[in-house]
Amino acid sequence: MSSLKEKLNNMFLKVVAGTVTREEGAMLLNHLAKEDPSATAEELLNLVDAPPQGVYPKTILHMVALARNKAFYEIMAAGLLNKDEDVSMMSAQELARIKSFEARNLLTKNLNHDTPHVRKASASALIQGFPEGLDIVKRHVLGDREPELRFSSAQAIVESGRKGVEALLAILGSGSPEGLDVSADALADSAEELGAGDVQKVFEALTNAGDREDRASIIGLLRVVASLRDKARGFEGFIQAFADSPFEQVRSEATSALQKIRP
Repeated sequence: MSSLKEKLNNMFLKVVAGTVTREEGAMLLNHLAKEDPSATAEELLNLVDAPPQGVYPKTILHMVALARNKAFYEIMAAGLLNKDEDVSMMSAQELARIKSFEARNLLTKNLNHDTPHVRKASASALIQGFPEGLDIVKRHVLGDREPELRFSSAQAIVESGRKGVEALLAILGSGSPEGLDVSADALADSAEELGAGDVQKVFEALTNAGDREDRASIIGLLRVVASLRDKARGFEGFIQAFADSPFEQVRSEATSALQKIRP
């Protein structure tokens, strides 16, 4: 009789060869899990780390996901930390699909993981999979962790669409220093996504920061302004006021922004 490992290896090789569909493979996984859930999950976890020749970890993980079996939760939890970014992202998405408190807490914990793609996969999955996900990730951006940890969350927020852009613009306009640094950097990296209304909000936030003499906010917002390039034309007068600032870094950021905006 074939061992569990041999059954799984043969099945994955047949899927890759096209003689067995992924859906049929997922049915076999559920059958094996019904007979011995812990052994099946353990063997699948080993195969993700060391797949048969010609089989990709993503293929195994995709079929595990298709099985929709709670016995395979630990595979997804381990896959989230995989060095392969695609495997990590797929695992995060499946954890979000489960929508359990355990999955939500695991994703939240990994917002502070050492590996950037694990942090971002966790943040994206929270935003996409949980009603409260955006608020969880936004609180992380506003927290006191190192900027590089919070930046992954800010990236995931801005890439989540309209609601994400509006969330980061709200942080910029809040007058609070918390989260300003990474919010400005994430919006600057995604300036092509900003529309005319967003540009107006950026300059409103810049004007308010100037009124408060909030140098940190001014500098961060000027970086966003510089990334807008021709979208910021017509606002040169706002920027020129900062080019005459007594503070060297403010002057430098304003001058750089003007150079990038002017044709």
